Amino acid sequence: MNDLFDKMKKDAGPLGTHLKRAHGYFAFPKLEGELGNRMIFRGKEKIVWSLNNYLGMVNHPEARKIDAIAAEKWGMGNPMGSRMMSGNTAYMKNLKEFLLIL
Repeated sequence: MNDLFDKMKKDAGPLGTHLKRAHGYFAFPKLEGELGNRMIFRGKEKIVWSLNNYLGMVNHPEARKIDAIAAEKWGMGNPMGSRMMSGNTAYMKNLKEFLLIL
């Protein structure tokens, strides 16, 4: 059986085009500016879909307040990732309803 890294070396995909420039490491796009729904990529402002902040709510004062309360109560890693990958919790519905109010 081939090792995953062997497979990646044979077919590195689109990110693999940067391997030589990046000394054998995968190179990822560099986003600049404050975390938000729009950031600078290659000198141009772009909508950022990959940060789970495409609505621009990360720095909203109410979202930050509730985030701090949740971190105090449940810790920093709960839940991690998308619901599709890590499942729902009993609090997802309440959070969704709260965000609709904002």
